[in-house]
Amino acid sequence: VVMALLPARKYTEGRVEYALRSLSLSPRPMTVVLIGSTGNGKSTLGNFLLDPREEHTLDDPTFPVGITNKPETKYVTVKSMGGLTIVDTPGLNEGQCEDLEHMIALVKQLNELQSISACILCVKFDSKIDKQYKSTVEYYKRLLPQLFENNVLVVFTNYCTDERSRYYRMRQKIDEDAIVKNALCEVSKGLVYEPGYFLIDTMPFGEQTRLEHEETRWCILDCITEQLESVDLHKSLKVAKTAAVKKINEQEIEKAKGEIIGYKEAIRSANSGMKNPFHQIQTDKLYLLSIDERISSLNAKLRCLDSDDLETSLVWSLDEKWKWFKTQSKEFEVASEWPIADYSWWDNGKITEKDLNKKAYSISVKVKGRFMRGLHAMLTIKVEKRHKYQAEIEKVSRELKALKENATTASNRIENQKKAHQSLAAEIAKYEHYIKEREATIEKAEKDSMTILEAEEMLEKLHLA
Repeated sequence: VVMALLPARKYTEGRVEYALRSLSLSPRPMTVVLIGSTGNGKSTLGNFLLDPREEHTLDDPTFPVGITNKPETKYVTVKSMGGLTIVDTPGLNEGQCEDLEHMIALVKQLNELQSISACILCVKFDSKIDKQYKSTVEYYKRLLPQLFENNVLVVFTNYCTDERSRYYRMRQKIDEDAIVKNALCEVSKGLVYEPGYFLIDTMPFGEQTRLEHEETRWCILDCITEQLESVDLHKSLKVAKTAAVKKINEQEIEKAKGEIIGYKEAIRSANSGMKNPFHQIQTDKLYLLSIDERISSLNAKLRCLDSDDLETSLVWSLDEKWKWFKTQSKEFEVASEWPIADYSWWDNGKITEKDLNKKAYSISVKVKGRFMRGLHAMLTIKVEKRHKYQAEIEKVSRELKALKENATTASNRIENQKKAHQSLAAEIAKYEHYIKEREATIEKAEKDSMTILEAEEMLEKLHLA
């Protein structure tokens, strides 16, 4: 859409009635949003678009206009007349809290509307194209990207066309084309079209001047009705971040990045610390395997030794020889180192009398007989294994006890090392979680817009700051 100030044509009462009737009969209501910095005539333009008569704009305006040097519009206001709905908005550059609060209210209001027909950027004709103007235009582009795609008009307000104003603009050699071009240049950046623009005086003086600017009003409404298609926002608008919010975000990003560096260093330290417990656990496990094998072997040996099975502990023999028959009587005392459990006796069969008396640790033997060529006998003593190998059993038991104590120590050490390993792993997981949180903070802070909830939370931070 390329639109300039059209030549003035007679704006009859019939044409006014036609315009209002056309809006009323429109199958889709026309909604216009007014945006711009404070003091650029948004409310005054809204009144003029709804009803240009002085009885309305001066005596009983729909939107209050400033009568002092302080901003008058403090809230988003929606007013309708016929088929035309105007959304008047507070201006930017009133303060970091006020700006954000106003934009939150604007987004909430726009999300409640079914559709938007046009977005009018109000620029005072004699405004300077300075840093503030540029930042304002850039902000609205981020706030209302869907509308800036095709539905933005620029209206230069306070463009007086009475004879006196024309004379002084000529005498001062005001370059109107350059003023318009410079202002539109900032609006057009990043857009695929040249926004339409109009120059208007919403407080015209004199009949001819009034008719001229009422004609311009009609051109604006006609352009919106005939050349712009309404945009359905689908309640999807977000709040673009103001300069104050971006400054806080920059601080949050810097802080988060510093914390991430610290957490990564802590993770490296924890990973290094995890190597020692892991190595010790593996060493102790190998040691436990060797101990278990030794304990198993000693237990088998102990079961074999510490039993009531009998085992020969002593074999006593008698072997006396001679060459003739001889009556002989012999007495012997055979001692045992361990308690005697059983015994057996053998001789050469010539004993006529035999007396064996078993005691706890000895056996008394008394034999008598007539022996030819000698006396031969053998006494075998048997004891329980647990008695015979008592010293060995005690030695094995002491070794088993020591090995079990070592195994318990190693097992406890493994458990402690596992706990240390788990503690370090949990610490690493905690730091990784913190890193993800900080990365999410950075990602959120780097975004160009916020949800309404996020914007309200940021507004609280600004108030606290």
